[in-house]
Amino acid sequence: METNNCPICHTHKSENIEKFLSSTNHWILREADSNKNIEGYLYLEPRLHVTSFDQIDPLAYAELGGLIEAGMQLIYKKYNPLKVYLVTISEAVPHIHFHLVPRYQEEIKGLDYLGQALSGKWKSSNK
Repeated sequence: METNNCPICHTHKSENIEKFLSSTNHWILREADSNKNIEGYLYLEPRLHVTSFDQIDPLAYAELGGLIEAGMQLIYKKYNPLKVYLVTISEAVPHIHFHLVPRYQEEIKGLDYLGQALSGKWKSSNK
């Protein structure tokens, strides 16, 4: 199922496939939108429009761990952050998706950092 009103489904159909770092039959790993203001920020999204975890196909779950690992390795090798957070909330956009969010500085951590990162309010230099 796909919806025309879903920005994730729209992105998957768009011409922006150059931002897709990896894809499988069930998932797309891509760079986050530039408004997130953090180098190495990635999204991991199901190809199909699913709004809850119970709608994810068992075969998609089987692919999930390998894609999380691939995303984490890419971020650590290319950007060398202090830590990478893996978060899913799926409230603002009701299409299940994961955020892989690198953290480069010690000053702000955990939920305070994620609140700024997810909202795109992180303005400091990344490194």
